[in-house]
Amino acid sequence: MSTLKVVEVSSDVVIGTLKRDGDRLEYSSADIQAMIETMAASRDWTSTEAFEGLRGWSNGYVEIVPEISVARVFDGVRDGVPYFLPGHPRVQDPRLTGYLKAGAAILSTMSLDLDRLDPARGAVVPLTFRTDGTWVWTDTVTYYLEEHGIRPDDELCAHIAAQGFRCPAVDQAVAEQTLRELRRSSAG
Repeated sequence: MSTLKVVEVSSDVVIGTLKRDGDRLEYSSADIQAMIETMAASRDWTSTEAFEGLRGWSNGYVEIVPEISVARVFDGVRDGVPYFLPGHPRVQDPRLTGYLKAGAAILSTMSLDLDRLDPARGAVVPLTFRTDGTWVWTDTVTYYLEEHGIRPDDELCAHIAAQGFRCPAVDQAVAEQTLRELRRSSAG
């Protein structure tokens, strides 16, 4: 199920949601339903076309943005130090690596983190944030997959498989909206 959020631009407050499950749409309120159906009817769109066509839409007062998912890197944090569980699943899959590397960089940094599985390597783990427009992950995920075979977040892996291991192109507007949504979700 995919979710779009309707956000009031001036206050950055989510005023409703629109969810798609196949060809069926679910609205958080009658007001959101009326707004979306009116916009879809004026464009002669089906519900699926409306869901995709309104992604990223804004009139300056409200914007319709995808609800993003952020991939977990570690299994937990103990005393401020992130860790992987000893039984964390391992995988060697170049399709996963290729997808992760193909994500659009939305927040680049030259900063590096310590390799938590091989501290002797020092600060070599990249921290840039990437997206496919639906999910956000850091290059940390890719590093641990490539260097140590650490399987990424289960839900991210399922999403990547559902995409046929082909990362979609992300245009500048979607990248900027995703970064805003990442910042919005981090602040809340």
